[in-house]
Amino acid sequence: MDLDRMIAAKRELWALPVAPPAPRVERHRPLRPGRFTAAVSGRDVGIVVDARSVRLALAYESGGAAGVSVPADEVHLGGGPELVRRVAGAVDVPVLFADVVVDVRQVDMAYACGADAVLVTVRAVDHAELADIVAVADGLGIDALVSTTDEEDVERALDAGAALVGLTHDSSWLRALVPAGVPVVMESEVRDRGDVERVAGLGFTGCVVGPLPGRDPAAAVRGLTGVPTGAGAVR
Repeated sequence: MDLDRMIAAKRELWALPVAPPAPRVERHRPLRPGRFTAAVSGRDVGIVVDARSVRLALAYESGGAAGVSVPADEVHLGGGPELVRRVAGAVDVPVLFADVVVDVRQVDMAYACGADAVLVTVRAVDHAELADIVAVADGLGIDALVSTTDEEDVERALDAGAALVGLTHDSSWLRALVPAGVPVVMESEVRDRGDVERVAGLGFTGCVVGPLPGRDPAAAVRGLTGVPTGAGAVR
């Protein structure tokens, strides 16, 4: 399913009237604000791997992954909130709640599942919704990875107060639009160590990569880690 159709499906799902605020659900995982951002803004490029099972999440963690991205949608992405909850209870590395977010209630869900961060796609929401989602995440103490695809998206993300920006392609020009001090994560086009080295040279501080092929997922992650960031390369 393409993104536009998924956005439409999500909006239909979350079209119910917003209920009065409910009491916050107690997390089963300690909240440590800023963990995900720290994991993708260190000396080395932080590798965050798409984990579709607890077994894979544990293997990626043992291989040196900075974090894991867990699909939070059951119908379209093959995951679900329960998978996020189980992974968050099994690993110590930061967990990204990966969904198409169209409603602030999904941020509450990410928090309740034990996620450390939530993926927010600029294209899926209007400006007011984006600002609300980022503010709610900040208020809960979880990071918002605000995903962008073009100049307008980057401008909207920054206007909404994004403190962590994702780019879906390795444009040095778009990367340079993000102010110094705001970490930028590459969300695609990373397949091997050479790709990690390339985006590091462009100033990206983290990468979100898809499920890694091969019979040894821990070794696959190891092959991508240890690449120093080159944050000054595009300034």
